[in-house]
Amino acid sequence: MSDPVGHMPEREALAAEYVLGTLPLEKRLTAEALIEGDPGFAAMVEDWQNRLAPLNEGYAEMAPPADLLDRVEARLFPTPEQPRRRGFWIWGALAGAALAAIAAIVILPTLTPDAPVTATLTGEGQDLAVAARFDARTGELTVSRAAGPAAAPGKDYELWLIPAGEAPISIGLVRDAELTIPVAALPAGTTLAITLEPEGGSPTGVATGPLLVAAEIGDA
Repeated sequence: MSDPVGHMPEREALAAEYVLGTLPLEKRLTAEALIEGDPGFAAMVEDWQNRLAPLNEGYAEMAPPADLLDRVEARLFPTPEQPRRRGFWIWGALAGAALAAIAAIVILPTLTPDAPVTATLTGEGQDLAVAARFDARTGELTVSRAAGPAAAPGKDYELWLIPAGEAPISIGLVRDAELTIPVAALPAGTTLAITLEPEGGSPTGVATGPLLVAAEIGDA
């Protein structure tokens, strides 16, 4: 458990971190099952939602621009004339990848500048949801499938990072296990997206499958 909840009883810490959005996939699924079947735990989660709700007051809801999906797809599937550049601040970007549809901008308000930033990658009409958490103190981006089915046999969900004004960079495959990627920075305007690719990722180094889910990092 993280420091803010490390002193709590295990169930309450689980409820708090569920609301904060910092749980890895396995524990998140455990919490969701408890919410459905344990009224006491569900009440605990609701209590934490009420406690943390004031943190949102200084942050207006942000809807993605109407042309966001078109712009993301244009960058994921460029014409041959478009150069592909790599952001200098990514450490060891992985080869092969595919991207996803930007559906929401989700930023968790924080009390300190160094607090982790979280986002949920979602898409219209998609059961799939992918949770992302960036911790600037450790320089790590952690990603896990929070909802929806695993990729079909012979397929993989590929994670793409798109810095503002840059070409998409493949940074890994989202499977059952939590994925941790070293990233030096995740500035506002960066997009995270998921595409459906052949098993092992795009064989061409650029997105080839459909865009499924995505999120753009906003100003915290």
